[in-house]
Amino acid sequence: MSTLKTQIEIPLSVPVPVTGADGKEAQRVKLTMTRPKVRHTKWLAALIGKDLVNILAGDDGASEKDGKTIAREIFGQLLNQDKLDGLTLLVADLCGEDQAVIDNIDAADIMAVGMAFAGFFPALQSVASGLSPATSPSSDATTQA
Repeated sequence: MSTLKTQIEIPLSVPVPVTGADGKEAQRVKLTMTRPKVRHTKWLAALIGKDLVNILAGDDGASEKDGKTIAREIFGQLLNQDKLDGLTLLVADLCGEDQAVIDNIDAADIMAVGMAFAGFFPALQSVASGLSPATSPSSDATTQA
């Protein structure tokens, strides 16, 4: 029996300024995302809309889609201000943070947040990992000193 992850730590490459419990300026250097519950998956499904089923089932005429295509179509459904704000609220809820903290995450850390969410779902993580750029050069790109 495999053990499910209940939370994932997300180190931030660029700290987010926050107000500490003492009212003084502080910095958030990591986020802790908790495992999504049914309410989170319903929330995400509502944000993406009815097209989610069609995207996942391939009902747009394509018999089989690869993970990148599915992920692009899902992300494409989120590209309006209201849905992006809803996604920010969803991530804030998963991380136990205010929406402002999530809105102030540096663009360099956005992929890490998405990968953390995908980390709760191995199949989704596999799709998401195919979207992220390589983190180190391949051995083919390395030159000997």
